[in-house]
Amino acid sequence: MHTAMLNAVINATPSALIVVDAAGIISHIYITGRPQTSLALFIGKSFTRIIRLIFDTHNSQLIYNTFRSCQTSQQPTAINQLKHNSRRHLTEYFDCDFTPAPEQNVIIFFKNVTEAVLLQEEFFTITEQHDTLNQELCTAMANLDFHLMDLEHAHKKLSALYRITAIVQKTVNEQEVLTEILDGITRELGFTNAAILLLDPESQELVNKAHRGYNDKIRIPLGKGVTGYAALHRELVYVPDVSADERYIPGTTDAFSEVAIPLIVNDQVIGVLDVETSEDRVLKAYDLDLLRSLASQIAMTIDHANHVTQACIQASTDGLTNLYNYRHFQTILAQEFKRAHRYKRPLALLMIDIDYFKHYNDINGHRYGDDALKAVADLVRQYCRDTDFVFRYGGEEFVVLLPETTIAEAHIIAERIRKAIAEYPFQNSNNQPGGALTVSIGIAGYPDDANSETELIDAADAALYSAKRSTRNRSCLYSSDVS
Repeated sequence: MHTAMLNAVINATPSALIVVDAAGIISHIYITGRPQTSLALFIGKSFTRIIRLIFDTHNSQLIYNTFRSCQTSQQPTAINQLKHNSRRHLTEYFDCDFTPAPEQNVIIFFKNVTEAVLLQEEFFTITEQHDTLNQELCTAMANLDFHLMDLEHAHKKLSALYRITAIVQKTVNEQEVLTEILDGITRELGFTNAAILLLDPESQELVNKAHRGYNDKIRIPLGKGVTGYAALHRELVYVPDVSADERYIPGTTDAFSEVAIPLIVNDQVIGVLDVETSEDRVLKAYDLDLLRSLASQIAMTIDHANHVTQACIQASTDGLTNLYNYRHFQTILAQEFKRAHRYKRPLALLMIDIDYFKHYNDINGHRYGDDALKAVADLVRQYCRDTDFVFRYGGEEFVVLLPETTIAEAHIIAERIRKAIAEYPFQNSNNQPGGALTVSIGIAGYPDDANSETELIDAADAALYSAKRSTRNRSCLYSSDVS
């Protein structure tokens, strides 16, 4: 196969192809995003030695044994989803295919399948959560009490419950969930005025999040009004004539009766379902029973939507710094690089590393080290713009992706970040070399320094290395002379 064709295949996905001869020596090598000139140093080297430098003892032995097995049996073999912890403390997965070639050569193909494995794991987790919720909803529907209603009312109740249950399968967006619930209540049950108010834990107010016919800006303190009373006392409250109840806070213009039902999940009140009716629509006992049954399903559906949303946020966020994590960086970088390339717009990348961080941890302990990481993360975020993306790259390294930003503009931002961190009063920072906890920053940009995502990362990394190799506590622009 021609070299150009091989490079096209390899660059189609993160992978590497290595040809090893009968003596275990590398004769050919191709790696995604790496020019052949930079790979020349691997040619003629021992394959065993190279994999021992990259992988841990167990994995390197497994790869070596599989290679020898393929060489001896002349039969293709493979290692699926080989788990590897990189030097940046990131977990990666590889598929390794071993194919025999003439003269006892073996062609070894390493393919990075990390994204596929992580997506599969996330899919299984969400599927399990979805199945559990469906079982709970089905159980609740099976236990509905129909003895107080005739067939027509039972049908309405089932229709409304089915619609709310189906929402979970359509969306996990909270606002869409609330809108769909109210559509079900008004369409299936014929109520004109209905609202869902959710409890704000900080202000302890019930906030109107979705409604039909209500004042959309209404906020009711916990314990106030009919809705606040229902939430505080965790019970359904029915007021046949609101004009005779001093607790009533006007929500609509033609209210005669009001019923408020608390929304409770895991013994916690999360909000209130409130319905107001005109004098023409008298609420019956079966209406109250129906709304009480609906409230528990509504609370469960809202909680599920919030749970899935939080799970998605956690999957893309670093737990210590609350910055986006490395995995999300790969997604956003691909997205922004594609946009920059398509519209011929600049894109800059800052790679930030805390100077002598191991020394800081050794002197002060890891608790202060974690505090320092969080403070650095906050400072980086503070001195970036709303349109920039800040990530924890791994360990004490951070990355900032700056769309629509030239290298010169990125340098100005990098210097602001560097100076702010150098002047920040970190705990015991006077014991650091130079008397302060500082960072070094590498700067690279598209299209000046790179033509691909990988090249952009490598260029920023090279610029960072140049900054740390000299005085540290400085920002350095990428130059081909330091690559």
